[in-house]
Amino acid sequence: MSGPTDETAGDLPVKDTGLNHFGMGGLQETSTTRTMKSRQAVSRVSREELEDRFLRLHDENILLKQHARKQEDKIKRL
Repeated sequence: MSGPTDETAGDLPVKDTGLNHFGMGGLQETSTTRTMKSRQAVSRVSREELEDRFLRLHDENILLKQHARKQEDKIKRL
């Protein structure tokens, strides 16, 4: 009685070319399209509105960082 044999032992390795033909090109095209649409959307908004949004996001980011630091300090104390 012979031991178990590997049924894939005779198979040759193959190169996976799944994304090379359409996948990556489609992703780049989508990314480019998204970038163009976002630039068009930004150009429609006034400078004051953009500055206001930026400053709000900046302040929110600072608050979140402060909160994260407080939580890290609390964890360290425990």
